[in-house]
Amino acid sequence: MNDKKIGIIGGMGPEATAYYYTQMIKLTGVHKDQDHFRVYIDSNAKVPDRTAAILGKGPSPVPYILESIAWMNREGIDEAFIPCFTSHYFFQEYVDHAEFTLHNAFTVCNAYLREQLPEVKKVGVLATTGTRSTKIFDRYLSDVEVIYPSVEDQENKVMKAIYDPEIGIKGGRTEGECIDLLIEAANGLIAQGATCIIAGCTEIGLVLRPHHCAVPLIDPMLLTVLEIIKP
Repeated sequence: MNDKKIGIIGGMGPEATAYYYTQMIKLTGVHKDQDHFRVYIDSNAKVPDRTAAILGKGPSPVPYILESIAWMNREGIDEAFIPCFTSHYFFQEYVDHAEFTLHNAFTVCNAYLREQLPEVKKVGVLATTGTRSTKIFDRYLSDVEVIYPSVEDQENKVMKAIYDPEIGIKGGRTEGECIDLLIEAANGLIAQGATCIIAGCTEIGLVLRPHHCAVPLIDPMLLTVLEIIKP
């Protein structure tokens, strides 16, 4: 019986929140409704853009996230996660207010690399410019070299695939050109010697699949879901 209460602090973006909740349902591996976890989801799409905040071009998302955490504290949540990598830049501020276990996708990713892919020494990261600028992957991933797309590929492929109003994933497009752009960016990293690709943005995790890459593809947020549903 899965008795613990799980929280999803979401809305960044809404489709990513729905996707990782759906993955939680599928991966729980039960046969009737009553055996699933009780899940509290706060999909607050009004949280200010995290990349803009990090780059000093917009308000902080922290007060909005703390509202979600306060609600989950009141509801007696046992464990929670935040399906947004860029938001993890402010992670310590969240942990200081949470009365439950708040899982860190970067810590989970590092543990997976060390335990499951110890031969990997160079990882290529596809992430928002905000996440990239913080060097947060560099801080958390030990014993590996972290590389990123060229500045041109970052803007014209990665950020375009995520944010472009015509073809971007945040606009609800999860097929076609956005995937092609991410595959091209991943191939650029592989050409630089990456032997593993990390989907370092939840929007990327929505569309990029292992068969798109010639090397292992890691989705740290999916690994976090697996961690949180452990008995």
